[in-house]
Amino acid sequence: MALADYKIRILGNACITRYTKGEGDITVIVDSYNPSADDKELILDYIYIKRPELKVESEVRQ
Repeated sequence: MALADYKIRILGNACITRYTKGEGDITVIVDSYNPSADDKELILDYIYIKRPELKVESEVRQ
């Protein structure tokens, strides 16, 4: 079962904050919360909507 929308937003904002503080790659930060595959996709989608430059950085690193 997917997380509620507000939980996706909370986790997404937490990940953005941690990334801004220099804790590492955004996908590693998201993985640290151990989300299901569906939730991870939703969290990353939310993050990339708020901070589109992070998607470009993630694609370059892959």
